[in-house]
Amino acid sequence: MGDRVTDFAHQIGRDPDVQVVDRVERRVVRDAPEVPYSRLVMAKNPAGSITADGIRAVRGALRGKKPVRVLVDGEEDLLAIPSVEAAPTGSIVIYGQPGLGVVVVEVDERAKASVTRTLRAMGGDR
Repeated sequence: MGDRVTDFAHQIGRDPDVQVVDRVERRVVRDAPEVPYSRLVMAKNPAGSITADGIRAVRGALRGKKPVRVLVDGEEDLLAIPSVEAAPTGSIVIYGQPGLGVVVVEVDERAKASVTRTLRAMGGDR
């Protein structure tokens, strides 16, 4: 998840099945990662939010042909939360933590329950 993490995964030889990018890094516009994908999904997701459109895009990306890029108009940062909820058990979700590095989440029932509670607290079922 994220432009820098997508670039890094590609550099180490592991292209993500699902890339969620917004062409912004630390509030500076940048070129999209040069990482191959076979399908493009667009989503609107303003900064600091998780929209229904963002959730639909992540869910659709996980269901369809891969590799897929979700290109976010706005900010992709919080879409890691619904990505964990929607990803199959046993998946890995990786996202950047600015100034600290990357966070790796192994998707299991505990992780899914945690993000489901977070999503509900942020505004109910979507």
